[in-house]
Amino acid sequence: MGDRGQVLMKNSGVFLYTHWGACDLIAGVQRAIAKKLRWDDEEYLTRIIFDEMIGEEQGKETGFGIGTIKHDDIWLLIVVDCDKKEVTINNLPEEKETTESFEDFIKHDYNQND
Repeated sequence: MGDRGQVLMKNSGVFLYTHWGACDLIAGVQRAIAKKLRWDDEEYLTRIIFDEMIGEEQGKETGFGIGTIKHDDIWLLIVVDCDKKEVTINNLPEEKETTESFEDFIKHDYNQND
């Protein structure tokens, strides 16, 4: 089955995909943005977010991907807009969407492991 989600880097159109980690995706994006590194440089911020997503899974064959299309089977889509410094969280099954500035986004407790 899976726990599928994606992060869309809005300005470049790059999608970061997780097959098993959507439940932890918001917290991972938050950790990456909370570093306050490269908010104005989407290429670097994309890599910083992807590093958080894959954690110690680097080098594995499956579980994560990078592409240019939105998958139909995801339940969570996070949109990162570097130009506006905003994060939008889309819970697709519930059709619920929230948008916050980077500064407001990093103030929440999204750690799913607590």
